[in-house]
Amino acid sequence: MHEKIVLAVAFCLVAGAATAQEEKWYQFDHLYFQFGTYTHYHPSPDHKGSRLFGSLEAQKSNDWLYGLALFDNSFGQFSQYLYGGKSWNFPGKWQNFHFKLTAGVIHGYKEPWHDKIPFNSKSGWAPGLIPGLGYKKNGWGGDIIFLGNAGLLFTIGKDFYFQ
Repeated sequence: MHEKIVLAVAFCLVAGAATAQEEKWYQFDHLYFQFGTYTHYHPSPDHKGSRLFGSLEAQKSNDWLYGLALFDNSFGQFSQYLYGGKSWNFPGKWQNFHFKLTAGVIHGYKEPWHDKIPFNSKSGWAPGLIPGLGYKKNGWGGDIIFLGNAGLLFTIGKDFYFQ
């Protein structure tokens, strides 16, 4: 039951990315591919994951986005993050900088490591709320993503337009 609630909330967040512009939730302006690596605030001998991360985001012209991230978690378990979110550009001469907030579901933190992320079920499903700061110019970007009290994720990304 817990998994169904989490999935329903994630679907609503992704679907809510559509605005009153009569834009369908699945329409997007461009794709953004990013990859990166993460580091922990407090390393542990239990951390044996590859520390590699990759995601594909569909980004809309109104700065809403939705995506899927794939990674091995810190404990070597294949994990996924299905999310929706929004990006806000800084004003004026800082316009290439942005703050991004995503929300969705994380899957993959299973026993015995299921208690390493908040609200995780024993089957490995948990809600996620993940903020980040970044810079993007000429289709290339970089972000620092805050992973709660666990660590930081550093990414490099590229926009892809299909016209």
